[in-house]
Amino acid sequence: MTESTGQPTQPNRRRRLAPVAASAAVVLALSAAGVAVAPTGGTSLPSHAEPASPTPPTEAAGPLIAMADLLVSAPADATTGRYHYTQIEQWSRGDDQIIGFLIETWRTNDGATTKSEKRVPGQPARSFDMAQIGVRQVFDAITPVSSSLSAGEVESFVERHGPPSGNPVVLASAISSDNGGPLLATECPPACDVTLRPIVFFDAITSLYRETYLDRAARAALLRLLAVQPGVAFLGEVTDRGGRKAVEVAVAEGGGRFCLLFDRDTGVLLASERSVPGYVLDDYSLYHLLERRDLSPAST
Repeated sequence: MTESTGQPTQPNRRRRLAPVAASAAVVLALSAAGVAVAPTGGTSLPSHAEPASPTPPTEAAGPLIAMADLLVSAPADATTGRYHYTQIEQWSRGDDQIIGFLIETWRTNDGATTKSEKRVPGQPARSFDMAQIGVRQVFDAITPVSSSLSAGEVESFVERHGPPSGNPVVLASAISSDNGGPLLATECPPACDVTLRPIVFFDAITSLYRETYLDRAARAALLRLLAVQPGVAFLGEVTDRGGRKAVEVAVAEGGGRFCLLFDRDTGVLLASERSVPGYVLDDYSLYHLLERRDLSPAST
């Protein structure tokens, strides 16, 4: 089976597809950094991205390292299985149109990949209605198209480096080598510089989440790396377009901006957004499910 056309582009190599006290402490740490933190539980949040407070951007290092120090396990950390399963909603601009995708992917450690994709027809990019992002009913009437790639066609992160490391030095080396940067040889705990432009590093983070599962230690290491990158702004608490509470970081380059939204408690990537001048958006992705599964696509 061959891949369907018009899919969001992913980076390729061979072919790369791409406790209570602790919770209180992280609230205090984030509040000390100037971030308004809403109480957890109880109150529902609007299903569109909006700041939780008018807090101005701050340097990312302090809040992100505080998060990394106090991460809790995500529900998916308890999942097991041979497949890295992802369900991602992605809205991407192609020329003057924005196309919506709902993509389910089953990927094994050797790179073999099965994908099921629903695609919404293109809409004018300059007048695109952002309110439809995160509305799952948009995809209900669309028949999915399936595709697959064998292990011989796709090179996986796990093949190249093993599972994502909880050691920031090791993780930094893997990310740098995969994205054109020299390997890092000097230890620099508790965080390391990555020899990539920050906007390239942001893109590498989204690719890593698509390609393999990151456990709590790996997520903490990634936040530590992100904390020390130049030009990264911490924007505080927001709500993603799926209605989930998140903390947002951003980097700007060439008039555009790239934002990443992470779960405040678990550090899991919830959403990413790229914007460019002249358009409502360039790309917005919601990471609905990131987990491990034993069931094959045919069994679901």
